[in-house]
Amino acid sequence: MPRPSSLVLSPYHHMGEPDIIVPNTVPNAGEEDFLQAIFQNVFPIAGGANFHVGLCNQAPAETDTHASITTEPTVGTNGYARQTIPRNATGWPTIATVNGHKSIRSTTETFTASGGNFDAAITRAYLCDAASGTSGALFSYSGALTAELTVLDGQSFQMQYECYLD
Repeated sequence: MPRPSSLVLSPYHHMGEPDIIVPNTVPNAGEEDFLQAIFQNVFPIAGGANFHVGLCNQAPAETDTHASITTEPTVGTNGYARQTIPRNATGWPTIATVNGHKSIRSTTETFTASGGNFDAAITRAYLCDAASGTSGALFSYSGALTAELTVLDGQSFQMQYECYLD
């Protein structure tokens, strides 16, 4: 089964500081979506539609749905917006073998605060199928960062999603 994780690029990775990889939690609804897509050819995201990555400070639960996320910064406030990852080889360009397991990694996604700080601190990212709002599918949460992070005006937070098959 897919075991998504996210890669958080250190702001100093160009100076040799290591990036942080944090494992994800796939809630029951996401597990069902993955199983249906793989085994039943039933896709919750219509062909050609995109994934979206949002930020939050949520404590994941197996029973979570997209509507369960209540700690996301306000979309459209101070530059915060979910980032779109196309469902194709451009959005997910890197297939690799990591410790003997196949994985696929998304492009680097950048969240930039402008006009003020994001209005909520974050500890994780999540993968969904909606550019805004709480309808649609929640596929997974990233693991938590080691500390709460507030993206300040003019700062950027970069990350990649990576899914493993184990």
